[in-house]
Amino acid sequence: MERLRRTMIVATPVRRVAGSALALVMVIAVLAACARQPEERKSSVDPDTAKQQMIDAIDDVTKHLGGVWKPRTGPDAPEHCELPDGTQGAHWVYLTGRTSSGDSEDPESDAKATLARWKSQGMKIERWADPDGPAIVGRGGGSIDSINLYAFPGNYTVEAISLCFPGDADSL
Repeated sequence: MERLRRTMIVATPVRRVAGSALALVMVIAVLAACARQPEERKSSVDPDTAKQQMIDAIDDVTKHLGGVWKPRTGPDAPEHCELPDGTQGAHWVYLTGRTSSGDSEDPESDAKATLARWKSQGMKIERWADPDGPAIVGRGGGSIDSINLYAFPGNYTVEAISLCFPGDADSL
């Protein structure tokens, strides 16, 4: 019995040291992963891919909303942005719009359908209060930075911003 008691007394500090060492290893592993994260988040998209993904996102929305859409800005409109590592990059901006598509236009319904579509694509959605009509913004999803829909009666616009890529907007 005495021997068992001594073993338990010795075993308890050993377990504490082992547990502390394991916790320390886990903390170091997490910190190392966090330190690598900015490198791993560096943009790997090139300008052409970023532009095409942005165009595809706009085309997806406008196709589902119907009507005749006309570009207002872009898709060849580059702007400056910041890459995850803090260096300057560029992204494309594309704004398109349509005027009234007739009696079948339903801004609230169109905004809700677009919101559901963007959510299904993995985007985080914001709905903005606007007295002129529904306004929604989708962010993320992996292929664009953001996209927005202003479903104002008689005047719809969709604008997308591509992922940021290495480059200089002034030289594009």
